[in-house]
Amino acid sequence: MADKIVRIGVVGVGGNGQGHCKTMQRADEAKLTAVCDIDPATAERVGKEHDVPYFVKHRDLIKSGLCDAVIVSTPHPVRPPIAIDAAKAGLHVMSEKPLCERVSGGDRMIKAAAEAGITFVVDFQRRTEPAFAKAIEIVKSGRLGKIYRRTLISPEYRSQAYYDSGGWRATWEGEGGGVMMNQSPHVLDLFILLGGMPSRVTGRTETRLHDIEVEDFAEALLEYPDGGTGYFTCSTCEAGPGQMIEIFGDKGKLIYRNGALELYEFEPGIADFTTNSEKMWGGPECKKVPVELEECERGHINIIRNFCRNILFGEERLTPGEEGIKSLEVANAVWLSAERGKPVDLPLSRTAYDRFLAKKRRESTFVKVVKDHRETDPKHKK
Repeated sequence: MADKIVRIGVVGVGGNGQGHCKTMQRADEAKLTAVCDIDPATAERVGKEHDVPYFVKHRDLIKSGLCDAVIVSTPHPVRPPIAIDAAKAGLHVMSEKPLCERVSGGDRMIKAAAEAGITFVVDFQRRTEPAFAKAIEIVKSGRLGKIYRRTLISPEYRSQAYYDSGGWRATWEGEGGGVMMNQSPHVLDLFILLGGMPSRVTGRTETRLHDIEVEDFAEALLEYPDGGTGYFTCSTCEAGPGQMIEIFGDKGKLIYRNGALELYEFEPGIADFTTNSEKMWGGPECKKVPVELEECERGHINIIRNFCRNILFGEERLTPGEEGIKSLEVANAVWLSAERGKPVDLPLSRTAYDRFLAKKRRESTFVKVVKDHRETDPKHKK
């Protein structure tokens, strides 16, 4: 890697991949050197726009010798073979979220990266937001004590036009799910970082408003190894503000709501007061603690820059690829539980989920009307 620059190829440039091509221009450690898309016209257009070679087959890009690393920004189900081929060729890999539509595919990506000894990251750029960076710091410090409850509410509104824009969107075959697969991974990743992995999931899904064959609403009750509980709901039917994560522990409560972070501490702790206090009414003192957020650059640029700096200098990864399996496993568990009408335990049976997904795809009779429109999410630049 001459002059301490990572040469990057982007595979899948019909949507968010275009954003990655532009975003990396702001990273001194990165250089776009090739693009690839299954649609020849898109590959050519984006290649010419950035004055780099373009390909329609990912293996040709990998074999070209033009790249040290790839960013995989294709639809979810086809990410594993691309990432695995790149890893086997010694190229470092950054994957869009989710890693795949199923945990077994994510497992294969993680295994290939480990065996090849390459840098592997997932694009969970929301980890770099000041409020979440501080929230993670607070939880890791132990200031909340034992966690009793975790709650996540996430409105993720999408129009019918969004779903109609591509044949792969919101289908079992092309996307492997709906809101749990496409919109929830970022916030679910943060929820798991703050609250930990559950050991049992009771899920429920619905298709409430959109003309799609997968869910546009999902919710789940969660049980944790330490006896704590949790709940989350995610929906592309709900608009407006309201995204919220609340973590309640023995010593304090952390609340994230629409970008703002609040911290409350109990004195004494809940268990201590409950057991030892002689007061009939009231509870422990609850005081609000000032939270100072550090303003910093945020978003995709941070993940790309960190990806490159890990490759070049060994900088600690902000979003290790192997951590991408956690939110994916919970999402898969929600669907499997909803299908069975009963809780499922984690770790999730890969075989059981693969059979469930194969059945959904095999029995699908949904006919989708497509108004093809490939456009980068305007939030990508953030």
